[in-house]
Amino acid sequence: MFGPGPRVEVEAFDVPEPGPNQVLVRVARSQVSAGSETNFIRYGAAGDGLPADSPERVPIGYMAVGQVAALGPGVMGYAVGERVLTGGPHGSDWLVELDNPNVYLEKVPDGITDDAAGFAVLGDVALHGIRRAALQIDESVAVFGMGMVGQLTLQLARLSGAYPLIAVDIADTRLEKARLSGATHTINAARDDPASAIRAITGGAGAETIFHCTQVAGILQNLLASAADRGTIVLTGSAPGTAQIGLQAELLRHELTIVGIYEAAMNQPHAYWPWTRRRNRRACLRLMNEKMLRMDHLITHVVPPEQAQAMFDMMLRGSEEWLGVVFAWA
Repeated sequence: MFGPGPRVEVEAFDVPEPGPNQVLVRVARSQVSAGSETNFIRYGAAGDGLPADSPERVPIGYMAVGQVAALGPGVMGYAVGERVLTGGPHGSDWLVELDNPNVYLEKVPDGITDDAAGFAVLGDVALHGIRRAALQIDESVAVFGMGMVGQLTLQLARLSGAYPLIAVDIADTRLEKARLSGATHTINAARDDPASAIRAITGGAGAETIFHCTQVAGILQNLLASAADRGTIVLTGSAPGTAQIGLQAELLRHELTIVGIYEAAMNQPHAYWPWTRRRNRRACLRLMNEKMLRMDHLITHVVPPEQAQAMFDMMLRGSEEWLGVVFAWA
């Protein structure tokens, strides 16, 4: 499946044989990272010089679940037929190079469906934001943006003991799902001023931690206005573009902290930060398997890859009818 540009196309390709330290995965499901993939289609790959209308064709996607189909020489610890999570683009097969530190291959517990398992990769993003926020029991939290990352952030904040848990979005359907994800309060930002509503919920104080999980950079000022004194804003959504904020009225006088997260260089543990991406993914898989991280209400579309263009058109329109989108390859 290729982009960028207004069209997404599915092409046939020859499936390679695995070489030394390689594993061939037969993909059953690939999950869509809606924010990253729609931004790539709109704007091209950040930093590589590819505009959205580039003639160059680039595979998109980075979450896939399937079975080990073949093992190359020297591979240990995996067996043909095992179910695994990997980082391949949307496609029927993916060749995993185990020597590459930027790839991964995780065994999937039996209690997780193929549809759900791939979203552990977005769970890693959400969990990293939760860890950077260092949430405390009964710390007030607001999550702006109830897409998949926002829903997972909300659930992980609940597991961390945060309270109240305030979900903010402009779509009632996503706010309804946020209730199922553990939100104690919901705010439709298309009808109500989030800052006023959050202060009303928190007795005038504002939220102690706020997670920015939308693709709209310009709402940062609203988050600052919604925060409690010495509160923290965690930028989890990797929103493209710029934001204009008031330095003195909000950021300085209230001594707020803005934390950006991107998980750069998080493939190896450090003495002062042991939480690698792999450890986060495994934690999310465990929580899914134990039904502590719920996914059933978040997956709205499981479709064959031939419907890819229609799915991306729907996502690019910004309609309320979708949330978790999965392509079924087998």
